[in-house]
Amino acid sequence: MEGLVNFLNDIAIAGSWLLPTACYIAACMSFIYAVWGMWQQSQPQNPFVGKPWVPYLSLVLSGAFAAFDRILTKSATSAKLNVQVSLKSASPTGYTDGTSPIAGAGPHDAIIEIVKDFSLFFETFGAWVAFFALLSWQGAMTGKNNRSKLGLVCQFALGVALLNPVKEANWLLSYWPS
Repeated sequence: MEGLVNFLNDIAIAGSWLLPTACYIAACMSFIYAVWGMWQQSQPQNPFVGKPWVPYLSLVLSGAFAAFDRILTKSATSAKLNVQVSLKSASPTGYTDGTSPIAGAGPHDAIIEIVKDFSLFFETFGAWVAFFALLSWQGAMTGKNNRSKLGLVCQFALGVALLNPVKEANWLLSYWPS
């Protein structure tokens, strides 16, 4: 299991290095789309006849992508997760001593230990889920995909919830019958 934890932590570190790049590329593309859309609204062949707000939404989303770590931090604070999101560094978690990964007094402790071991992967995965929710929301607003807005809000909320998997696992296990 130690090899699996180390492998997934390496994948999480790679994902946390790629996420800022993806955020800045999405911010640049949203900004270019917004500028192009504002210019197109003055042309006779305006593609935004029924949706004049789309370029302005893209401009707002450009800022959201550029400040994605602050958006995630504020969302996690709203969810009372006490997480400070930073897209600048990733510290690997994993085994620090020779204890068994399934040490504990019962199944609750074993599940919490496993979640702690995989927490870096869950955190990175949650940030990517939230990023793709914002990206899909822009596509839904422009009409490029057929996703529901409520489904995208739920996807973003799931991504935020995955930012602190140990707290969420403790909360879920509190309802588990003993």
